Amino acid sequence: MDSVEQWIQCLPESLQIAINNTGNTGNVIAFVNSIPKSKGRPRFTRSGRCYTPAATRQAENEIRCLARLQLKKMLAGPVGVLVVAVFPIPSSWSGTKAGQAQAGGIRPAVKPDFDNVAKLYCDALNGILWEDDRQIVDGRCIKVYGQQPGVLVIGWPL
Repeated sequence: MDSVEQWIQCLPESLQIAINNTGNTGNVIAFVNSIPKSKGRPRFTRSGRCYTPAATRQAENEIRCLARLQLKKMLAGPVGVLVVAVFPIPSSWSGTKAGQAQAGGIRPAVKPDFDNVAKLYCDALNGILWEDDRQIVDGRCIKVYGQQPGVLVIGWPL
């Protein structure tokens, strides 16, 4: 995709409306053009030391690198956030079922959980989109199927 606007135009109309209704003044947008990932559970060594799984650390680093290139300002104070995660339509699905998924009629009620997806992207954007994700006081994560997988994070001051 050439731009975020074109990517948004490929989404179901109801989702385009939800994106356009986010507090338009002061919106900050980060776009990650890859299959959505989720935050892994913390792991523990035999001695009881806690660590973040390597796949989660790698995903957070990729998100941070992409976001640093896109974002010019950091939000201060209370923040609202919308995370739109677009998953690829399974290639095994029939044309009819794939069309329903593309139109938003079938949603990805499968792993990863929506809260783990939101957690990964919100944590990764600490220090880039906001100082810390504790500033988020209003949030929503939407999972849909689409032709072009990706994750759009929209933040706005409240």
